[in-house]
Amino acid sequence: MKRLQRVGVAAAAGVTALLLTGCSQPTDSTEIVTFTDKHGRVCTAAVVVDREQNEGNDYEVSSLDCEYPPEGRTPGPTGYTPMPERTAD
Repeated sequence: MKRLQRVGVAAAAGVTALLLTGCSQPTDSTEIVTFTDKHGRVCTAAVVVDREQNEGNDYEVSSLDCEYPPEGRTPGPTGYTPMPERTAD
């Protein structure tokens, strides 16, 4: 009987932990950022921002894709524009 009671308590604790972690607000968001690099290429990147970290820049850049403008077209502005600063929600 005690074994069955322990299994029941362990199962209840597991379900409670799953419910608590599954119901919390997500802290990560994904943003699409475009910029022009110093070579005149237009670049697009998927950026994952972790809003749980309050200090520093907690960005993960993935899926970076850069292309030169078509022949005869003017490239974007020279220079690099950094990723946008996080704003407090």
